[in-house]
Amino acid sequence: MLKLTSLPTPDHSKLLAAAGRVLERQITSALESDGTLLLLSGGSNIALAQQLPAELFHHQRLTCLPLDERFSADPQLNNSLQLQAAGLPVAATVPSDDETLEMFATRFRLLLDAWLRRHPAGQVVAIIGVGADGHLAGISPFPDQPQRFERLFGGQQSVVGYEGNLQPAQRVTVTPHFLARLTAGTGLVTGENKLSMLERLNQQSSSIHVMPASLLHQLDAEVALFTDQPVADIVG
Repeated sequence: MLKLTSLPTPDHSKLLAAAGRVLERQITSALESDGTLLLLSGGSNIALAQQLPAELFHHQRLTCLPLDERFSADPQLNNSLQLQAAGLPVAATVPSDDETLEMFATRFRLLLDAWLRRHPAGQVVAIIGVGADGHLAGISPFPDQPQRFERLFGGQQSVVGYEGNLQPAQRVTVTPHFLARLTAGTGLVTGENKLSMLERLNQQSSSIHVMPASLLHQLDAEVALFTDQPVADIVG
């Protein structure tokens, strides 16, 4: 269930506060289970994670990992290092010098799958990133290659590593199969360059291989997106 809330204001603190309240509620509710996995995004959504009370991150039943990762150890590119630099206690997911993209993706997947095995009834909450091109987490659109999209992202694995249309191109990301496991999610989608994508998302007019963010309409989870752009709300 997707809900999109538009708050066209130059004061982003109001947008952050509104999104932060929803995210905190989602996490607090999830923590009533035997374990909660919080998946964090980089970019503008780092500021959203910083809205959460510090004590929430130290809850004994909360584990924090990135939602997706760049195949880079550069602190300016690697999501987990950027999150840590912002003071967020996320586990480091940094490729070593001798790792291939495939090896790194396997390590990331094993980390995620191990948590799922330990917490079969656990809850998964995500801070969701959506790009101007409609990419979701690290899932790149392939508008002219639907078969390639299906080959990369259509399987039953929780995580894949691949080279696609994003910058940087080499990514490790959770898959649509894993996102179906979400309990809840919240994200910021800000900037004028996102308006066209949001209008298409609102109209539900794009296939997933063209605009992976369309997947959000198919999830059973409560997903709340907040934008500063003048687009019609989606009320779920």
